[in-house]
Amino acid sequence: MQERNRDPLDDLLRRWHPEGHLPARFQREVWERVALRSREALPPARRSRGAWILFVAASLLAFLLATGQTHRWEEKRWLELKARYFQEIDPQALAAAQKTP
Repeated sequence: MQERNRDPLDDLLRRWHPEGHLPARFQREVWERVALRSREALPPARRSRGAWILFVAASLLAFLLATGQTHRWEEKRWLELKARYFQEIDPQALAAAQKTP
């Protein structure tokens, strides 16, 4: 049954041997080119790690700046609310605040 499914090219390919020869350093040069292309295609891990470190540092800096600014805004708002509260309680402070433009 296997004889029927057999491709006639199978025997021909088994018997075929290419003529000619390759240059002496051909195989070594091929592997050198493969290694060179592999280095070009894959960036080194250090560069990638350095990019992550830079990204984390920039994110941390942005976070700290944003929280610092938010803290200043909250402090300013708190002082304004406190001043308004005391003006409402103290009639003299309220009168002074109303006189100033």
